[in-house]
Amino acid sequence: MKKSLVPLPPDLVSLPTIEAELWLHISPDSNLRIEGPAFDREGNLFVTSPYHGRIFKITPQKKVSAIFDNKNIKNIGCAIHRDGRLFLACGTGELFTLNPDGSDVSFITPRFNGKPEKLNDLVFDSRGNLYVTDFTGTVPHPTGGVYRFSSDFTRVDLILEHLAGANGISLAPEGNVIWVAETFRNAILRIALEDDGVSISSRDGVCYAYYSTGVPGGPDSNKVDSEGNLYQCIVSQGRLVVLNARGIPVANVVIPGRDEGLHLGSTNLAFKPGTCEGYITAGGEGGPCVYRFAGLAKGLLLFSHL
Repeated sequence: MKKSLVPLPPDLVSLPTIEAELWLHISPDSNLRIEGPAFDREGNLFVTSPYHGRIFKITPQKKVSAIFDNKNIKNIGCAIHRDGRLFLACGTGELFTLNPDGSDVSFITPRFNGKPEKLNDLVFDSRGNLYVTDFTGTVPHPTGGVYRFSSDFTRVDLILEHLAGANGISLAPEGNVIWVAETFRNAILRIALEDDGVSISSRDGVCYAYYSTGVPGGPDSNKVDSEGNLYQCIVSQGRLVVLNARGIPVANVVIPGRDEGLHLGSTNLAFKPGTCEGYITAGGEGGPCVYRFAGLAKGLLLFSHL
């Protein structure tokens, strides 16, 4: 049996494994990384290209077009508002919005003592408040964190600081728990909130729910399904690990060709609203692709579809 370049960690080998299938090969350019998948109400899928400063729109017929192109802006995470606007979190520090056709670009400027500084990923709650991760810091000097913008975008509150590369962020179905990937600690955090959506719960607080293993790579972005399962992308390994609502690993999702080193840049995913279909953005050797897989439950309906 041929040895895999990226074998599953020992603690995950015995779990059920779901194999994704190729849905769309976007480009043969191995330098073109894609991130930030988000579906709108019309079924269009939007993805970002951080290092090229682009946003692509992919129609249900798989037609790809660029709606934004600015190499000076590193747009990474994308979330869609209920009013249809796209919100982009940027590693170059910007938080901006635009219409689905790329028009009416507008920047959101409030910050909490200059934070977040390097925005990475974002998620709306059911009331339109926006949670954002700050991808700064290292293990010796953890300066990253999690912040919340109020629904009118005039106030920014600190949720949790002292993180080493806060990355992916998702909310549990009830809205009272935030899942955050901390890339440089190879960890996934569970943050329980009080009813105000800002204060950390005095009872459940913050815990490290799971440590990812295997190098290179670490936890990147994530999403939650309607039953509270967390789908966590492990970048540079062409795979996802699925945790249940309590943070226990229950399944793997793997990208074909990963054993040979293809499409290992598994950065993010999105569920097609109302279905169990998950769509993974992946890049690396072979160029950027979108892969599709069958989740354990229907994807959680996000603010864009409420």
